[in-house]
Amino acid sequence: MRFFVLIVIGVFLDQLSKIWANHFLNFYTPKICVPHLFSLQLVHNFGAAYGILQHHRILLLSISFMVLVFGTLFFNRIAQTVLSRYALSFLLIGTAGNFLDRFIRGYVIDFMDIKIFPVFNFSDVCIDIAVVLFLIDIFYETRKRTH
Repeated sequence: MRFFVLIVIGVFLDQLSKIWANHFLNFYTPKICVPHLFSLQLVHNFGAAYGILQHHRILLLSISFMVLVFGTLFFNRIAQTVLSRYALSFLLIGTAGNFLDRFIRGYVIDFMDIKIFPVFNFSDVCIDIAVVLFLIDIFYETRKRTH
């Protein structure tokens, strides 16, 4: 139950941040937070991470939908440790947040720019957290089995 609550809160915060970005940011003038390192600038992303699969909305929606369905239906089978449950929760937050954007708007709202990566959003951060947590969990569980 706590993971469901985490997912709902995470998706809510993601959508709230994108509404804020869409209202207060613009495409042409970034809001500099840390010079030469971090700024906020509105971007409408019609593709996936790093700009791949531009204008393949149906494919991206289909993949996201499958991740959401299988991740939800098989949550306990996929995630058997506490760490992997958090990882899967963060993956579902990120997937659901970007799915909602693509489904409702036709594109994903990105707005965080750290200059060394393409502009991203809260959902993308959640997916990155999920990957790191899954890797830590795999490393920890593998190490536990070998000792």
